[in-house]
Amino acid sequence: MRIQKEWQIFSIFLGLFALLTRSTAGHNEASRLATVQSLVDFHTFIIDNSQFVWTVDKYFYQGHFYSDKPPILSIYASFFYALLKVFGISFSDRFDLSIWLLTVLVVGVSTALGIVYFYKTLQFMGVKEQWIDVLLIIAGTGTLLLPYSTVFSNHVVSASLLIAGFYYLLRVQEGVTYSLLSGLLITLAGSIDITVFIFVPFFGVVFFNKPLKSKIVFALACAVVLIVYFQLNVYLSGSLRPPSMNTSLWDYPGSSFDSNTLSGVASHSNLSSQINYFFHMTIGYRGLISYTPILVFSIWGFIKVLANKQFKYRQEYLLIFLASSAYVLMYILRSNNYSGHSYGVRWYANLMFLLCLPLAQVSDDVKSSKRVRQAFIIVSCVSVVVSFVGVMAPFVAVGETHPNSFFNALVYTLKPIYNKIVGYSSATIRLSFLDTILLVLKLLRVIVIAAIAGLSCYLLVNRVKRFVANKDVVESPIDRLDRL
Repeated sequence: MRIQKEWQIFSIFLGLFALLTRSTAGHNEASRLATVQSLVDFHTFIIDNSQFVWTVDKYFYQGHFYSDKPPILSIYASFFYALLKVFGISFSDRFDLSIWLLTVLVVGVSTALGIVYFYKTLQFMGVKEQWIDVLLIIAGTGTLLLPYSTVFSNHVVSASLLIAGFYYLLRVQEGVTYSLLSGLLITLAGSIDITVFIFVPFFGVVFFNKPLKSKIVFALACAVVLIVYFQLNVYLSGSLRPPSMNTSLWDYPGSSFDSNTLSGVASHSNLSSQINYFFHMTIGYRGLISYTPILVFSIWGFIKVLANKQFKYRQEYLLIFLASSAYVLMYILRSNNYSGHSYGVRWYANLMFLLCLPLAQVSDDVKSSKRVRQAFIIVSCVSVVVSFVGVMAPFVAVGETHPNSFFNALVYTLKPIYNKIVGYSSATIRLSFLDTILLVLKLLRVIVIAAIAGLSCYLLVNRVKRFVANKDVVESPIDRLDRL
């Protein structure tokens, strides 16, 4: 029964991501796709001959260009691209289809699996099944996981590995296999998105009171992935330092980045600028809370857990809070571009599964208080709407004159596809007609997205009401196993 539900969860969300996925290749996606194509077509990490070499997200090393993205995700994706080429599907022949399939197979599948592990984690913690249904809808359709599961992004893949690693971390007392899996998955999440490495020492605290064997296995699992990661850095850039933070690799004609703009090494000129950046990274134009309002209730959940010294998983929640806070603070202090042209701050997508876990602790308040319940439903639905707006343009352009990516994404759907010079030639008339058709198709996609957003809100409200109406106590998985 449990396995059947996990398959249902996986299938539903994979279908959702596949339906909403766009065949896009902006600079961010193109950088990874360049490595994928180069590995399969030219058997090298050098992207000089890739049709995606135009991306600005590249560095120059020993006379050649390389993608600045951690290569492990591209290596993984290259196996799928090689398989697609067997069936005659490639970037050269079927560009849009190739990108769509790679995005679904690599990113969509990863996030769908992450949602399954999110479900498994909540079940293991003994959360009521009907409340889990509510949280699945929120995590899958009301956070930054949704928009970044529809493009070739690394953040949601890293988020999925992180929640899977956390699930096995909860079970390390059952055997060293779980210590091994936890170490591998958490560190692998960092190798795909390097800032996530910050979770390794925090989660390692769990092993302080565990048997020596578990400590050694966890440490060795982490070490294996770290060795591979740093070896790749040395091979591809001649340094242990990540290429994206190695300023010397970006000193070439036409480079779009330098020490003042590279995330991880950038800083702010004065305190006022830093405070302004902090505001907009948290609750302002691109804020964590602004683009995922439901996290207000997550904060409430954290407070309840930390105030309850008898709560079984208090330590694990504390580590999530500390590691996530350190993660956000690191970006606030060592970046200055709000993750570039993107919806909200795409870096925050890594945290979404973990930050939704505390929502499990507000279920009693939602059930017992009508006002809390109404507020929860309203804020949850707002989160869903904000998330679906992001689906329209995950890598939306953002600038000083138009800094709000939410409104920019809305406007994006109404802009003409091309800027045209009005004329009277037949060629112009035909081209304008084509633009009209494309714009109609674009608006039809918006209608579909709006309809799915409405359906998600309806299901969310329905599941909350069903949870509130249910007076029976739902037993935990452990109790159920004992009964059986």
